Amino acid sequence: MPAMRILKKSLITLAILILVAVILGVVAIRYVKPTETLNLNYSTVPLEDRAVSMAKKLSTTLKLSEADVNNIGKAFIAANPQYGPNVTITGARFQFEDGRVAGHYNLLVLDRVPVGVVVYYRIKWRNPNLVAEVDEAKLRGRKLPNKYFDDIVIPLGDSIPKPLQIENAELSGEQLIVKIKKPTLSELTQLLRQELGL
Repeated sequence: MPAMRILKKSLITLAILILVAVILGVVAIRYVKPTETLNLNYSTVPLEDRAVSMAKKLSTTLKLSEADVNNIGKAFIAANPQYGPNVTITGARFQFEDGRVAGHYNLLVLDRVPVGVVVYYRIKWRNPNLVAEVDEAKLRGRKLPNKYFDDIVIPLGDSIPKPLQIENAELSGEQLIVKIKKPTLSELTQLLRQELGL
């Protein structure tokens, strides 16, 4: 009989441990679950047309709104949503917050666990790329190690027509200001010929 009691207690203990593990698993999954529904749908930002229009007005400043940055970021991710071997980005949203770009992501980990994270970036210009450097990452307000997230490198310089060249890009208030190197008369002439198909 003592052996039966020990077996019965062991089975009850095992059942309780399994139940606790299941409950903790469910709580953990609910905790990391995204708080908003996001997708990778985007509208194309006509950077080349805007750059040509800007040059025709003899301006050297191209202003991109938060919506423009959101569309550019989502287009970049949609081209390759596989973030790592076991992580896929299923949705994203970018917005400006306190001089940084906040990337809100919905991830699918191990093809089954949905996770929502926010990664904050500092914008840098490294010719010919616009680089969003990871500054901070959070899961439901709790900080995550930056090492788990990569910088975003967007070849923005390739999106404007030659011979125009980007000199710098930085966040300013509610806009991303892209400074174009002042074109020479020869470069402006070349640009106008390209536009006219000559």
